[in-house]
Amino acid sequence: MADVGDVYEDTYQRFTELAAALSEEELAMPVVACPGWSAKDTIGHVAGIAVDLVGGHGQVAQPDSTARQVEERRTRSIEDVLAEWAEAVPPLIELLRAAGSGLTAVAIDVWSHEQDVRNAIGRVGGREAPGRDLTLKAAVSADQRITAAGLPPMHLITGDKTWFLGEGAREGADVRLDLDPYEAARMLMGRRTYDEIAAYPWVGDATPYMPLLHQFTVPEQPLGE
Repeated sequence: MADVGDVYEDTYQRFTELAAALSEEELAMPVVACPGWSAKDTIGHVAGIAVDLVGGHGQVAQPDSTARQVEERRTRSIEDVLAEWAEAVPPLIELLRAAGSGLTAVAIDVWSHEQDVRNAIGRVGGREAPGRDLTLKAAVSADQRITAAGLPPMHLITGDKTWFLGEGAREGADVRLDLDPYEAARMLMGRRTYDEIAAYPWVGDATPYMPLLHQFTVPEQPLGE
């Protein structure tokens, strides 16, 4: 598996370069993937995760902590937020390397939110970055949910990688879905509506699998990516 610290650092460098160059209007743009948040709020959230983890408290994507992380930084300047984040990054990367796969969600989260902000302001970038490939490993959680539901196996194909989802999937599957890796990563993170997921080029009946593939609540409206 890719070094989680390296993946985080790659995303961090690209994300903060983007954030530092945003205008006030861009920072205020609503992020469809994160209802109620602006681009600046989303940046404050990922900075807050870094600060919390280095400080020995906080978790990734917990409602109470995410709300606090955003509120604590909402009225501060973007320069202040980025400076705080920069200070936390070196010890956070060491923490990620020491934890190995135990904190993979941190690197996945920051890449996902980079893409959310890019979507909000209309600036494409980082779609083939290591963060995307790490995010695709969320298919392992989908495998667990499909297995627990007792569904027949399915194959999720993302470029040159096939994810075997459900018990017996390595022996074959009648249900298959072949997606571009970026599209698959975004879907797995709950960035696609059910109408969008249903419109994918499925082989077999997609209906029982759709609610089991994604990690987070699907959006009410398409992101337009």
